[in-house]
Amino acid sequence: MALAAAAPIASMGMWRRAMVSLAGLALVLGACSGGGSSSSQPLADTFPRLDGTTAGFADYRGTPVVVNFFSSTCEPCLTEMPALEQVHQQLGSQVRFLGMNGQDTVESGKAIVATTGVTWDIGRDPDLAILQRLGGIGLPTTYLLDRNGRVVFSHTGKLTSDDLRNALRDKKLIT
Repeated sequence: MALAAAAPIASMGMWRRAMVSLAGLALVLGACSGGGSSSSQPLADTFPRLDGTTAGFADYRGTPVVVNFFSSTCEPCLTEMPALEQVHQQLGSQVRFLGMNGQDTVESGKAIVATTGVTWDIGRDPDLAILQRLGGIGLPTTYLLDRNGRVVFSHTGKLTSDDLRNALRDKKLIT
C-alpha cells in the first residue's frame, strides 16, 4: 500500500517539470509565430557599429526601420539575411534596415556581413542587452519600427522575404 501511494507523489514532481517545460515551449513557439506588440515609447538606445562609430535608434527616425538581431552561431539568422537583403534592395529608401550583431566579435560580425552580402547598417549588441530590454527571447528576432521609432511588430524566428513584406504592409509602413 505504501508503495502504491509513493508512486503518484514521485510522479507529481515529474508532472510539474513537464508542465513547466510545456509552458516554456508554448512561450517560445508563440514568439516564433510573430505578430508582437506595439510600444508607445520610441527606442532611445545608442550602440556601437561594426565600423567603430556610435549610432542610436533616434538617428533612424522619420523612416520606418527593420531591426534584425542576429549572431554567427545562429543558422536561421544566416539563412534569413539574404531574404531580408532582397527586400532591402526592393524597397530602397522607403524603409531603412539595421542589423544588430549579438554575441560576436567585431571580426566575426564583419565576416557574417561579407558572407551574407547584406548592405544595410550593422550595429553591435554584444551581450544582447538591447534585445533583452525589448523583450526578445532568441535569435533571429526582427522588429519593425514606425517613423517615430516605436516598435510596432516583433517576430522571433526566421522570416522569409514575403513574411517581411507582408508585415511591413500590415503595419502600414509601406504601400
